[in-house]
Amino acid sequence: MASINMSIRTDSELKAQAEAVLSQLGMNMNGTINMFLHQIVRDRAVPLSLSLSSEQSVYADLLAAQAERAQGYKGCNARELLSDMDHIIAEAENA
Repeated sequence: MASINMSIRTDSELKAQAEAVLSQLGMNMNGTINMFLHQIVRDRAVPLSLSLSSEQSVYADLLAAQAERAQGYKGCNARELLSDMDHIIAEAENA
């Protein structure tokens, strides 16, 4: 498949900020734009779901869990958790 050069206009500060985020994700602008275009064609929709936000970042969640384990957190028993959830639901239904 032949390649073409494509140019876009954007604010220089926006470009710099986007490049900083992409760098943190291990990506670059060219690869990201190509990935974006491929996904648009494949899904026939505009995808906008990449994030460094700590609320949405699996990586940030993994780092937090790793830090908790390093501090001695052992987790919880799944059966106990489900039992506790059943009790909470029963209490809420009876309230």
